[in-house]
Amino acid sequence: MKKTMVTVPMVCLLMAACSKKETPSTNTTDSRTPSTESVSVPSIPAGTFNITSYGASTGSSDNTTAVLNAINAASAAGGGTVVVPSGTFLCGPLKLKNNVGLQISSGAVLKALAYGTYPGSGGTADVASFIDLTGLTNVKVSGAGTLEGQGAAWWSAYNSTKASGNAIARPAMIGFTSATTVEISGITIQNAPNSHISVSKNNNSVTISGVTISSPSNSPNTDGIDTWSPNINITNCTISCGDDNIAMNNNSKYVTITGCTFGAGHGLSIGSYTANIDHITVDNCTFNGTGNGIRMKSNRTRSGTVQYLTYTNLTMTNVPTPFFMCEYYPDNTIPSSPTADAAQTVTTTTPVWKHMTFKNITATGATRAGFLWAVPEKPMGDLVFDNVKITASTGMTANYINGASFINGSKITVSSGNAFVSTYSSTITGINLTTGAAQ
Repeated sequence: MKKTMVTVPMVCLLMAACSKKETPSTNTTDSRTPSTESVSVPSIPAGTFNITSYGASTGSSDNTTAVLNAINAASAAGGGTVVVPSGTFLCGPLKLKNNVGLQISSGAVLKALAYGTYPGSGGTADVASFIDLTGLTNVKVSGAGTLEGQGAAWWSAYNSTKASGNAIARPAMIGFTSATTVEISGITIQNAPNSHISVSKNNNSVTISGVTISSPSNSPNTDGIDTWSPNINITNCTISCGDDNIAMNNNSKYVTITGCTFGAGHGLSIGSYTANIDHITVDNCTFNGTGNGIRMKSNRTRSGTVQYLTYTNLTMTNVPTPFFMCEYYPDNTIPSSPTADAAQTVTTTTPVWKHMTFKNITATGATRAGFLWAVPEKPMGDLVFDNVKITASTGMTANYINGASFINGSKITVSSGNAFVSTYSSTITGINLTTGAAQ
């Protein structure tokens, strides 16, 4: 099989050695196939504590105290499950305790207090998450019911105050820092004021499974799931929202995402903070109308090493950009041409993105086949497109890509123009740059 190769001289040589922003992974195996680390799941002690037994009522305007009393009772018993039965219960922010589960039963809606009555609303100081798991061990939020965020008033207030330069703070629906052995399963989370699930810093062993996340496509910053920690499994979730469906940020390591469905949203993303990210595995996911498919975003001031990423068995339908991997963020900082931005000194926050595999991926109905653009001082390297088939209106941009291999019949089919619209200072093999046919 004949290979097509394009090599354009680099704008300049590397100006300094690059180092990681964060402590590197303890796993130093140089392998394209991500390793896995153990993710433990909680074991909640027997015993149930129905919130109605502690004074909660569907007729109450605020059940916070009653639910907290049920949580305290479960904790005092050594652990157990706090049950929200069928019905709609208004409530303020809640803090779980170790060895306690919160079950949102089928037909139950645990509804956050409205903007204006939710503690801290309208101010710029941090606002407590609706369900806070910070600092806890062995905790679980589960069930077939719904967490309702009543986000519309928050979004309106945020948009108004953002325009004035003093945006209000907003809560996540479920948020936590420094927690261990956490499970979130089965529930529906909708209309979050801000992100739906925030797995913030210093957490470990987090499982998110069978969760449905839903917010309007124009709701601001309503990320589905944000991660800033290692050892996370996300399985069989359905996510439609107003920002990133999933966003993996600094220290997201050994994250596995399988069997998920993505609708409205900005994509399955890494960034925009991208230091110390490695061993990400994505498999058997479907995208339908998502703004981007695989999305990576960062810049010279907030990145570092991103490596050992594996994406397999993905289907994308009517996704405008199936592959968006850009080291200029926000988008309005993307250079007008590959030569418009001079190479800079490599620092600890320079993007160093490498060792990525994309296998068995089909994308149809795209606007552009892809957008890959690295900074000139540190090209993106070692990308393998294995049985990747893209149908799009226009071709792929690939600037400063130091080795992209298209293998096993990978091809790009476009309605007009060339399969690749720009390949500045890039090395691309295994595909015809004009026709997009495999070679």
